[in-house]
Amino acid sequence: MESNLLDSLLDLEEQFYKEGYDLGTADGAHAGYTEGSVFAVEKGFEKFIEMGRLYGKSLVWAQRLADSKIKSSETSGQPLTTPLMTETLSLDPSISKELPRLPPTSARLARNLQTLMELVDPASLDMNNTEEAVNDVDERLKGAAVKAKLIQRAMGESEDILGSKRQEGQKPGDGTGSIEDISALNVRH
Repeated sequence: MESNLLDSLLDLEEQFYKEGYDLGTADGAHAGYTEGSVFAVEKGFEKFIEMGRLYGKSLVWAQRLADSKIKSSETSGQPLTTPLMTETLSLDPSISKELPRLPPTSARLARNLQTLMELVDPASLDMNNTEEAVNDVDERLKGAAVKAKLIQRAMGESEDILGSKRQEGQKPGDGTGSIEDISALNVRH
């Protein structure tokens, strides 16, 4: 009789281990699903914020390009032969009067701008939660970032660093915290 009692005591540790393992697995699956859902929403939000930022920039660039083409056609006396999205993307002219003038534009700049607008157009983005839709958004975001850099360089604008918290008039090397920034070091005399 004593051997049955001791056998059940020896199996007690294994029983508690199995019970704890099963409870931990069930709890971990629930917590993992919740954390994964929150992570997915955060990452999706970040991607679509960047898409919206690029879309806004493309609208401003398109308006500036259209305004510069209209002004150049008015000064040359010739009618505008290649309207670039003037019907669909017309902002109030008083908004864009304070923007600096564009350098002479080229057909390549107009094509790059048109491609950027097609890539970041919110109406054409797939909002489904499928592997293909996520890959499409990722590819479009990468392509749009490249086009935005090309357009910024062609327009002579400074490149902004995505997600940077740079203050107005602040230049690299003045306390931004990058690894190459030595301005935060105190000079010892």
